[in-house]
Amino acid sequence: MSYIKNILLVVSLVLVSGCTTGGDISGTSLASLEGSRENTPYQYSAPWDKVLYEGFYTRMQGPNNPNSTGEIKGGVVPHHLLAGHMAAAFFDNLAPQNPSTIIIIGPNHFGRGVADVISTLRDWKTPFGDVETDTSLVEKLVSNNIVVVDEETIKEEHSLYSTIPFIRHSLPNAKVVPLALRNDIATEKMDELIAILAQEMPKDAVIISSIDFSHYQTLPVANFHDELSMGVIKSFDYDRLEDLEIDSVPSLYVLMKLMEHFKAQHISYEEHSNSAIVADTPDEKLTTSYYIPYFTYGDPTNKRVASILHFGDMMLDRNVKKRIDMYGTDHVLGQLAGEELRFFKGMDVIGANLEGPFADSRRDTTKEIAFRFDPALIPMLQKYNLSLFTIANNHTLDMGWQGFEESKKNLSDAGIEYYGHELRVTQEDSVLYKEIGGLKFGFIGVDDTILKLDVSIIKQLIEESEKNNDYTIVNIHWGAEYGVLNSNARQQYLAHEMIDAGADVIIGNHPHVVQEIEMYHDRPIFYSLGNFIFDQYFSIPTQQTIGVGLVFQDTDSLNIHIFPIEAEDSRNQLMDHEASRAFLKQLVASSRLGDYTMDNNTLHISFN
Repeated sequence: MSYIKNILLVVSLVLVSGCTTGGDISGTSLASLEGSRENTPYQYSAPWDKVLYEGFYTRMQGPNNPNSTGEIKGGVVPHHLLAGHMAAAFFDNLAPQNPSTIIIIGPNHFGRGVADVISTLRDWKTPFGDVETDTSLVEKLVSNNIVVVDEETIKEEHSLYSTIPFIRHSLPNAKVVPLALRNDIATEKMDELIAILAQEMPKDAVIISSIDFSHYQTLPVANFHDELSMGVIKSFDYDRLEDLEIDSVPSLYVLMKLMEHFKAQHISYEEHSNSAIVADTPDEKLTTSYYIPYFTYGDPTNKRVASILHFGDMMLDRNVKKRIDMYGTDHVLGQLAGEELRFFKGMDVIGANLEGPFADSRRDTTKEIAFRFDPALIPMLQKYNLSLFTIANNHTLDMGWQGFEESKKNLSDAGIEYYGHELRVTQEDSVLYKEIGGLKFGFIGVDDTILKLDVSIIKQLIEESEKNNDYTIVNIHWGAEYGVLNSNARQQYLAHEMIDAGADVIIGNHPHVVQEIEMYHDRPIFYSLGNFIFDQYFSIPTQQTIGVGLVFQDTDSLNIHIFPIEAEDSRNQLMDHEASRAFLKQLVASSRLGDYTMDNNTLHISFN
């Protein structure tokens, strides 16, 4: 491992835990790392030293010809210094423009102070020389009651101070306007800031957002989350910014709005990476992602993106309910959710097969196994952003017709959508049309375990969905239960018929174990996702499942991200790196993927 890499890893230990809204350690570490700061300008020392930053420039990646990007008006750079070489490349490519001013917008990680936006009137000392703050512009922002000068808070904000040395190295004549935004700042306040900046900043100024992307996730999960983030940024979809798994939505909002104002919405170059890749630690559980777009003059992409995460069978009765009563509602999903529940953020929709009704009361029944879920558990689903259920399965009517209607009402009252029926296959009962990210989806839920499906009817529903939607996803309850790790002839026949009719994705459930994946006419079939939340503790396969992340890029392509999950005592967690690799290797070996290969938990599909 090189000397520079050793330095980078030291810096990552200081900063990796700090890129969040709470529990940040890097600011409090700053005082011990740099010693006392007597007066202005600020002094930076180890580990933010000259050798470190020169090393970033030695290792930087990016366009070989800076002019190939066009005139840069803005961009995003990481403040996690493990990715310092990527920030160095951005500023190196900006150097030929020689802008007079750099506006740096970053999060107020600690939420300190009382102001929504804080800045400084002090200058900055870096290993490469001093950087002057544009005090005249800061004072204009202050006079308009947009910004408060808070020196004690700003000196601890690493999203700003880690970026300043790059500016001095690449743009020695540029002034800076550092701005730290609270994460709970109101949109109206940001719009006021944007209006003043757009009016008062120099014409050649460049706006930088200092943002890191997915946090505290494994590399495969981070890549899934980042796909939506990148798509939303490219399309300037402000409505979905709050759905992104990033460390500062306000910083990104201000940047994008300013790029819109200056008609610089074209991304001429971009880089995407992750701390696990940079440090060559693929087994890292708590990674940080980086995305660096170069905004130049032009229009944004009109490419639409939709991100859906789907799980298998979910049962909240019997021993699962006992565990929840004993240990609390976080027992089943808290460990999987991780820090700040981030696993369940960063996508548009999270769905599963709801294996039973949220009936108001338990009713006597002659059925041997009959589930009833307590409606009081619905807030648990909301906490983890579960929002879409297929209810076409052999337990939907466990509490009778009245319990079924109560369940639908309870879900609707909570804003949770559903589709499907245990006994009927009709347009009204089985189909849900939903727009996600500008793409139109038809979700169809059907059951083949109680009554055998009439193939002609399901094909009609699919054909009708295809007329009105960009994609059709079928959730189907089918196959044999327990221990059957491969689909049967009936499942394969139905799957092929449905895809021939126009279905784009088939997701199967009911066997309670994970079954193989098949690619058929470039469409994926997941024969069974296994038990997501269940109490079948009697075997390893019944306590293993996969989450399937589907990222639709317009009507051109689909990226499938697969997350192996294991449960113990109904408590879910991601499999560790080696167990996940072994599980996926076995899954691929049993699957029929044709010419497709799985790359780091991901299948890439281009549609003809």
